[in-house]
Amino acid sequence: MSRIRMTAVLIGAVLVLAACADRPTAAELTESIVRAAEDDPTISLSEDQAACIAQHLLETELSDTTMSGLAENFNEPEVLSAEVGRVTPAVSEAAAACVSQG
Repeated sequence: MSRIRMTAVLIGAVLVLAACADRPTAAELTESIVRAAEDDPTISLSEDQAACIAQHLLETELSDTTMSGLAENFNEPEVLSAEVGRVTPAVSEAAAACVSQG
């Protein structure tokens, strides 16, 4: 196999593996939401509210890859480009549903 073909195969394998992210747990997503809230002095959010938001988000149809990006860094998540326009509305809906809690 030529070097170019082998490189193409390896790059393809890496891209496939990157797209196969596991859906994060509610605890992982909650932790990311709490960290994001702590980094922003204008946001006051309890752990229960963060858990509620996480649960609502996990129930959306956002992909595992996008959810993993949110769990990794809620402030600046890496999300699928096809879902960029769906993330903010999903977070807003989840926050609105959970804001009166706790």
